[in-house]
Amino acid sequence: MCPLCIMSSMTIIDITPDTDWQALVAEHLAAGDRVSLRFETPSMTPQEMADSLGVSRPSIMRWIGEGKITSQRHGNRHRIPNSEVERFRSWYIQDVVDASADDALAELFGDTK
Repeated sequence: MCPLCIMSSMTIIDITPDTDWQALVAEHLAAGDRVSLRFETPSMTPQEMADSLGVSRPSIMRWIGEGKITSQRHGNRHRIPNSEVERFRSWYIQDVVDASADDALAELFGDTK
């Protein structure tokens, strides 16, 4: 869903920068519809983030609890902004690379310890 949506008569209309949203609102109001605007930050559920990283949902929830991932709560649900997903993805990839570097070197060149 896009960051700005117009909801009218239970229909959600995604707005792009090229959309004449004021004309859409006026058109629906003239037709007697109730119109509301809703702004959204593009985000993922913990399950969607887990799927995108190839980890489990419980891992994502643990990292949220530990403060490694920042989420927004909606009732008892978490939403993770896409910007936070990308920030964490970069950190996670680097962490995995760092953790496996010693093992890879040992396998290539033998145990140097």
